[in-house]
Amino acid sequence: METEDKRKLRTAFMNWLFEVTGGSESEGMHAAGFKVPDGWTGAQPNENDVWDALKFLEGERLIRAHWPLGGLPTVMLTHRGIREMEKAIEEPKKRTEHFVPLINIMHVGTIVGSQISQGSPGAHQSGTFNVNQRESAESFVAAVRKILDENEVDPTVKRRTERDLTMMNDELAEAEPRWRILRTMAESVSDALVKAVGTSVAGELLSSWPI
Repeated sequence: METEDKRKLRTAFMNWLFEVTGGSESEGMHAAGFKVPDGWTGAQPNENDVWDALKFLEGERLIRAHWPLGGLPTVMLTHRGIREMEKAIEEPKKRTEHFVPLINIMHVGTIVGSQISQGSPGAHQSGTFNVNQRESAESFVAAVRKILDENEVDPTVKRRTERDLTMMNDELAEAEPRWRILRTMAESVSDALVKAVGTSVAGELLSSWPI
């Protein structure tokens, strides 16, 4: 990747992580859940590109990463990372020390992915989570566990998926689960299982959620 594309990728990843964790140091997310935003104009990153971006962000002390034996890590924002993201959101047309202007990775009207309003920098819309969504999420977790129990799944994928399911269950145990975090994790789990066991096994069970 060209240098500017690397900077855009780091910026997009940090913006995604800030969004799905609510800008919290205490929330971890599996980096495999990250996807470049719709309308991405830079080079399409592969897993190695994301790995390099995470190593850079970790080296600059913007994130903490818990690396598995293989694949991408679970990541958390640091205090320094949160401060720089808040600065980027407050002035989306300006570069920060590490990030390109957020407006460079925006749809018209909204910053990547997102709950952040262009007209009101830093303002967040709360994701809704109703009873039907909770039941769907719980059914999704049960369906994934059934796939893991009844099929031969690569040990690394299985271990990572089980860790993600634990995190989803912890979120579902909250009085007000965060829909966007659960949806992001579920999409990551779905993608991993379809690759591991095929659409004929995983597709039907996982097709109803997340929506």
